[in-house]
Amino acid sequence: MRQGEPPAIDLESIGELVAQSEIDFRTLKQHLRSLLADRAQATIGDILEQYPAEQGLGSVVGLLALGSRHGNKGDSCEMVAWVGEDDRQRSARIPKYYFLRDCLDELV
Repeated sequence: MRQGEPPAIDLESIGELVAQSEIDFRTLKQHLRSLLADRAQATIGDILEQYPAEQGLGSVVGLLALGSRHGNKGDSCEMVAWVGEDDRQRSARIPKYYFLRDCLDELV
């Protein structure tokens, strides 16, 4: 049996997940600021490569929420991966958001 394509996560679902979870936005913003100190732009995938998702799916959802508020949505998607609470590798195809160094002032 072939592995199927992971479903895309839509913004409505993200909003529901954010409302139901306690996401550590402070740490996610610190990671984003740190990454943008060394480069002009970064995607959620770039952030997760440098800083693995400490809260599993919660970190991914938090970054998507930050992307929808402070990022620039691209025309494509990207694959991201994290380890779930059950220590299993998870992945999803998400909208590609670009965070620009210029947005650092908004991330206070």
